[in-house]
Amino acid sequence: MQRLDPDPPPDNTRSAAAKMGWLDEASNRRELQFWLAQVLFWGMVGLLVGLFLVPILRPDATTVERWLVATNRVLSGMFVSTGLRWVYMSLAQQPWPLRRILYLGVLVLFFGALLECLLFQGGLWVLDSVAGWLEGARVITSIPLFVFHRIDILTVWSLLFIAFFQAEKAKSAEWRAAEAEASLRTSELNRLEAQLQPHFLFNALTAILACRHNPDAVARVTNGLSEHLRYCLGRQGLLEPLGREIDALEQYLHVQRARFGPDLDCAIDCTGEAREVPVPPMIVSPLLDNALKHGPVSSPRPLRITVDCRVVAGMLQVTVTNTGSWIEPGSRGRTGTGLVNLRSRLKLYHLDQGGLTCEASGGEVRACVALPLATKTSAGSQEQRI
Repeated sequence: MQRLDPDPPPDNTRSAAAKMGWLDEASNRRELQFWLAQVLFWGMVGLLVGLFLVPILRPDATTVERWLVATNRVLSGMFVSTGLRWVYMSLAQQPWPLRRILYLGVLVLFFGALLECLLFQGGLWVLDSVAGWLEGARVITSIPLFVFHRIDILTVWSLLFIAFFQAEKAKSAEWRAAEAEASLRTSELNRLEAQLQPHFLFNALTAILACRHNPDAVARVTNGLSEHLRYCLGRQGLLEPLGREIDALEQYLHVQRARFGPDLDCAIDCTGEAREVPVPPMIVSPLLDNALKHGPVSSPRPLRITVDCRVVAGMLQVTVTNTGSWIEPGSRGRTGTGLVNLRSRLKLYHLDQGGLTCEASGGEVRACVALPLATKTSAGSQEQRI
């Protein structure tokens, strides 16, 4: 048996995972992560204040007073840090030198610490008006070290936020690159599939001309052609059940049988399991069209074509066999466009693990596409059917 590989595969194309609406999803996810981190960070600060700081500065404080001060610290810290977040993100959008942005960030941090002291003091005054606790407020806020303490805490918060912001920025850039790549990939798939449709239409029109003197045959051919065009123009998505293409090819064979008459003997055998497998559109069609176009050149009459689709060892195997001999691309008017097109689309779908093979032996030419039933996603952590 002679193995034929007339069409070298094109360069590999990186897979991309991009979904519609990912910007909104990513924005919501970032917002949720930020507020969870806010609650966690300032909750830890509140615990430290309530368990250690207040008892050290005011040993006679009651349990209720300690946790009121801690709650006041958490609320003032969350309010100021939320404002810092907005300022930092605004600074990141400015086309200024990095040194200038850093200076402004330090200045904003200092004023943020002062603002938090004022808010904290105001909270304690409110507590005093309710519970007569002004003396405790004076004891705690009269220590200048508390200003530097707030600067330290806000500096830690700022460093954590900047790390989070840069990580999300890098992830967003990666998603945008994936979106752009997916868009280019979809455009290329549409272009390759558009190349095939005129090819089928030309063959169908040739069949109509061949039976133009038989009105009944013309009616059957026209009906078969319309059903096949409905399949070509009504693509349901990037992947669709193989059975949909098989049904369209049955209609297409009505057209070809009218064209060839008794000189064509074609049968399609597709198992029920294979019909349900999601595949890229127009996987079988180029192979069948190749057999119909080039088979008559070298095959004795009638031209026998079999299309066999079944699942074997976790692979979908689509085999098209026709009588005749292999015709090299570039000879007898053969360009090899159909097979090159199919290889390119398998690459773009990242389904080239099985690949396309062509063999010739015993007066037959066999073209086979093998597709894995399960492939890894771009993240490499989840499996999905092709």
